[in-house]
Amino acid sequence: MKKQLIFILLLATGTANAQKPYSEMTAQDWAKDINYLNSKMQRQFNSYVPGIKEEFNTSAKDLISNLPSLKNYQVPCEIMRILSTLQDGHTELNIGHNTVGFHRVPLSLYIFDGDFRVVAAHEKYSDIIGNKVVSIGNQPIQEAFDKLKSQMSHDNDMEFLHAGPGYIILTELLSCLDVTSNPLAATFEFEQEDGSVIRKEFTGVTAQDYSQGPWVTYRSKHNLETPLYLSNTSESYWYRYIPESKVMYFHFSRVNNQKGKPSIKKFSKELFAEIDRVQPEKLIIDFRLNNGGNYHLSDPILAGIKSREWLNQKGKVWAITGRRTFSAASSTCIFLKQQTATTIIGEAGRTHPNKSNNNEYMTLPTSGFLIEYTTRLRKKWPERPDLDRIPPDIEILPDFASYKLGKDKVLDYLLK
Repeated sequence: MKKQLIFILLLATGTANAQKPYSEMTAQDWAKDINYLNSKMQRQFNSYVPGIKEEFNTSAKDLISNLPSLKNYQVPCEIMRILSTLQDGHTELNIGHNTVGFHRVPLSLYIFDGDFRVVAAHEKYSDIIGNKVVSIGNQPIQEAFDKLKSQMSHDNDMEFLHAGPGYIILTELLSCLDVTSNPLAATFEFEQEDGSVIRKEFTGVTAQDYSQGPWVTYRSKHNLETPLYLSNTSESYWYRYIPESKVMYFHFSRVNNQKGKPSIKKFSKELFAEIDRVQPEKLIIDFRLNNGGNYHLSDPILAGIKSREWLNQKGKVWAITGRRTFSAASSTCIFLKQQTATTIIGEAGRTHPNKSNNNEYMTLPTSGFLIEYTTRLRKKWPERPDLDRIPPDIEILPDFASYKLGKDKVLDYLLK
């Protein structure tokens, strides 16, 4: 299942480091956590937006004042909301973390052409795979989505496309947004292929049960071939030469050295030795699943391209980005644009090129909630202050028609 549904792992992964389940938290417990959060943000958070920390201080104090009127499951939603006011994509509550304990509708969704589609489901709901979500509760899906957007930390609207499908299945969050009334269940309406609409009520499942499934994916249901970029998601970096197209394909899904594998530096030596041997007409670096790491580790890749004049030419080096591409992966793409003849293709990533230069983590003392936040800033593309993302030189967006056929539009374009 992890080959197709990366977000499942993000939702279900986490350490059980909570000192107290959030369902047992008192107003005093919450106040302790929020004061701790506010104190850390006032001292360590960094932003180019004037007065933003002062506004957060006011929001945090208001939240503490409102605690007696809030149900426990509403407090993490409120923490999520006040963090979103900091206008920073690296600064957020991991609301899918096990310590938060939110329940999920047993579906995996993806946004194609503005529509939420079911791309996988627990086996008992496999009949609705491929259907389009029409409404949740009594609200059209777009209205529910707009409510969710107002609470999501983001650098640009690609974050909504990436993370929105994972958030909009959290039953407690839907209740916080007044999309549904029951924090442990939700009713969805789906449009089927023939245009008819069906309605299903789901009871939310825990993160563990959600992850375990059993799952059925659109690809497995229709016996579709797995695209190359999803064929090996257990390794952070690997390559494959495609001789019929004279293309070296380099899958790069994490800018960190992978435990038990050669370092990126050692891997790069092997990659470029093979590139020298086969002399490909194109080098494709696929960042679509890459959500960051340490961009300094990409230096050997940049150096390898720059030192080969025959390779570092327009039309020879390509970087594929997508809505998941973030942080150090996006920084690496900026450096490729600045220092080499690389062409960026695909869908824009979700990182602002001139904001955060890092992310730190804190654990709230009583709930154990995990908070990610920015402490250092860097304008990596200062000559482009107008940008909130790295725009592809050639934009190719995912669509459901291609997905149904098992096609990878971007790679097909490059191979042809």
